[in-house]
Amino acid sequence: MAGRNEHSNEHCSGKAGDAFRLEKNIVLTGFMGSGKTSVGEQLARQLGLVFYDSDELISREEGTTISRIFEEHGETYFRRREAEVIARLSRQPPGTCVIATGGGAIMREENRRALKRNGLFVFLDVSAEEAYRRLAEKDDRPLLQVEDPLEAIEGLLAKRRPYYLQADIHIEAGTKPPERLAEEILAELAKISGP
Repeated sequence: MAGRNEHSNEHCSGKAGDAFRLEKNIVLTGFMGSGKTSVGEQLARQLGLVFYDSDELISREEGTTISRIFEEHGETYFRRREAEVIARLSRQPPGTCVIATGGGAIMREENRRALKRNGLFVFLDVSAEEAYRRLAEKDDRPLLQVEDPLEAIEGLLAKRRPYYLQADIHIEAGTKPPERLAEEILAELAKISGP
């Protein structure tokens, strides 16, 4: 399966230079616009791991955009394809990759169970208002193509948040840049990973 940053490093080190062994893959979860892809790329670079974005893989395999998949096949089809891709990603050897999931992937029990086997969940937490601000200029989010996108975000976030909060690591994303968020995640990983 193709991924980016295709190299791995058993011993990983954070900014402070404290080496630690990563025994699980890192699975980024959180609402759309929380920065999962940009933070995931940053983390993978710093840790010397492969980066996978489940939405990007689906889009590449389908030969079209996520918006077009929703438009032509519906959400049920998309969620089935998402589950197939996540099942494959969950079989990546532990400690070899960073995986960014779509914002709704966590809602399916089969996805959670599959990713939990070899993965450590990191929740990037943004408010509905911040998500709206980040997504306002984009038209590639099919679930937000409604009259009141902020209201839609608030509704979706309320449903998904209890699942996001089950993550192993909780990071307040706010308006922080990806580099800062990656540093915070590395610091948390150092606390829970063996030397």
